[in-house]
Amino acid sequence: MEAAPYSLDGVPDPLGHAEPLPLEESCFPLGFPLVLRTNSEEVVAAVRDAWGEMPAAFEETPIELRVVVRPDGGRSLRNPSRGPVFRAQGHLLALVLDANNFAVCDLERCFGFATLSPAVARNHLFLSFHFLDAMAYVCLGQRYATTIHAACVARDGKGILLVGGPGAGKSSLAWACARAGLSYVSDDATWLLRNGREPAVIGKPQRFRFRPQAVRLFPELAKIPRIPSVAGKRSFEIRTAEISGLSTAARCVPWKLLFLDRQGSGPAELSPVSPPETRLRLARVRPLYERRVWEQQEASLEHLVACEAQILRYSRLSDAVTEILKLA
Repeated sequence: MEAAPYSLDGVPDPLGHAEPLPLEESCFPLGFPLVLRTNSEEVVAAVRDAWGEMPAAFEETPIELRVVVRPDGGRSLRNPSRGPVFRAQGHLLALVLDANNFAVCDLERCFGFATLSPAVARNHLFLSFHFLDAMAYVCLGQRYATTIHAACVARDGKGILLVGGPGAGKSSLAWACARAGLSYVSDDATWLLRNGREPAVIGKPQRFRFRPQAVRLFPELAKIPRIPSVAGKRSFEIRTAEISGLSTAARCVPWKLLFLDRQGSGPAELSPVSPPETRLRLARVRPLYERRVWEQQEASLEHLVACEAQILRYSRLSDAVTEILKLA
């Protein structure tokens, strides 16, 4: 990891290399170590809100993020519903909101820096979702884990991945399974570890994200304290620690894959998926990285391709849960 910013007396610093970043915070997104350096208490608070609940789980070289908040960056966030534009080539990632709010990541070194306005720094939800999470999780995907657009539940350490795109019902089905006795691992994204001795997937079981209409399906959610979501994202979060009787697991062994196909009507049914089709379906729910990393991620997916995979067609959550419990 690169040393903290430095300065040399009398040497011009037009690029801001010697920008004072006196605050340092260590945290563990997905259990991996990350060191933040910044000049803003607001950024430290946002990091604690985002990752403070996640315990250390891996001894790896820390990701390093530096966040500079400049007082001349503007007083207001012009459009809080619009996030930055993401662009990448090779091992470089750029996140650009405007001239006062942007970030750059060197994914190969797992290092990134951002320059932000006070308005963005004060908006912890916006800052975490659009900048901190994006920078950290793309770095983790570069080096340690393969991201799968899937929820995950488990029983006795064996994970069932609920794979699907937006609107497939991943979160609702994962919640229904958890209320039926399975352990909750993740609600929307699951990460396959690439460097372990045996296959393993990890999630973020500390929180659960829902769309507003989930309250109609699960009235009990109305009684649980909510964490507001970022503007422009029609969702809310809850802390799983506040839910009595809910079992969670941060890690499990991948066991079965269910590709979700929600229908307007009809019974729940399972149909087998061949390994070649499984490989193709998984490719459709993963973000693209540079070729070398993509090939490493593709190789890691063989652990999932080796699992039994099926399509779960369903219209009613209760029927889908019944089919899943038969597997578990």
